[in-house]
Amino acid sequence: MDREEIKLIIQEELKDNPDLSNAHGVELDNCLIEPTLQTYLNSFHDNKEVKLWTVLEETEDGNGYKIVYDPKDNLFGLGMKSNKDELIFIGYYGTFVETLKGM
Repeated sequence: MDREEIKLIIQEELKDNPDLSNAHGVELDNCLIEPTLQTYLNSFHDNKEVKLWTVLEETEDGNGYKIVYDPKDNLFGLGMKSNKDELIFIGYYGTFVETLKGM
């Protein structure tokens, strides 16, 4: 899976949800980023490293929630940066839209 395929998945979901919003007031035009493969610590598996695609940053400084994509499981989930500047994976939510609503 490459970044273009991931972007297509997100675009298809957003096409079906034109009035999408969430409790955090995320503006998709500003928060969606070019999918970037990054290493996260999996909080459910003894902080084992896992490679996930970061597709959304809640804040420009990177300190808010992140939406990530796992191509192995074909699921989106949430991540965040720890107080030690480590990327932490905090769980799967399903589709991109379900994850955005779960923020």
